[in-house]
Amino acid sequence: MRKRYQIYITGNVQRVGFRNQASEIANNAGVTGKAMYIDHAVMIEAEGELDKLLEFVSWCRRGPESCTIESFEVTEMPLEHSVEFSVVHGIVSSGTLTEMFSLRN
Repeated sequence: MRKRYQIYITGNVQRVGFRNQASEIANNAGVTGKAMYIDHAVMIEAEGELDKLLEFVSWCRRGPESCTIESFEVTEMPLEHSVEFSVVHGIVSSGTLTEMFSLRN
């Protein structure tokens, strides 16, 4: 069964290779989606077969060795049937976020 999750992670998560490592882990697991820095956090949308997706989420809870996670939220989202995992470069302000991610109000 395929699922899609939005993962929002705060803490010391920027400039530690989180997005790139997430992309590598996702690609190896067959998980698709995207990862980006937003304000002072990392936001990831990940989609895949439930067992592989749960492995990916488990890695995200730990993150790269040099990060420190303060909060971790996972929200189930409607499937998008994405075909790859991409890294969105730069830091996006939550005030300018439009269609890249579906933020909860």
